[in-house]
Amino acid sequence: MRPTSKRLFKRASLLIGVIVVIGMLICFNLNRASIYNELVALELIPRPEKLTELYFNDNAHLPNSATSNQLIHFAFVIHNLETTDYEYAYDVSISADGTRQIVDSGKVLVKDNQYFVKDEQFNLLNSVGIQKVTVELTNKRQSIDFRTGE
Repeated sequence: MRPTSKRLFKRASLLIGVIVVIGMLICFNLNRASIYNELVALELIPRPEKLTELYFNDNAHLPNSATSNQLIHFAFVIHNLETTDYEYAYDVSISADGTRQIVDSGKVLVKDNQYFVKDEQFNLLNSVGIQKVTVELTNKRQSIDFRTGE
């Protein structure tokens, strides 16, 4: 039985379709990196969220009723979730009666998804009333604080 032109047209269409699909798959496979980069540039692929957690290690036991010039101690934690190693600059300060005194400062490199715990110990200002203790990540513009005093 001789193939009719209708059958030949169906077979040719099917063959062309298979060749096109195989060609596209090969093309996409060879250019996978450039296609992925283009999808990222168009923000069609979700990116991991970058952030830093800054908190007091034991906030339930922060010194809340210390007196003037009394020694206090606490610890703060930096948790790096920036998806890369990050160097943090920090200041620890006391504020009272409109004056601010930095009692500790420094820089620390925290690896990705790691923690840095810093113990602090210092005397409060010789001042009457409430004093505010602040820990600030200066290069992230992020801070935490607590109030203590009479």
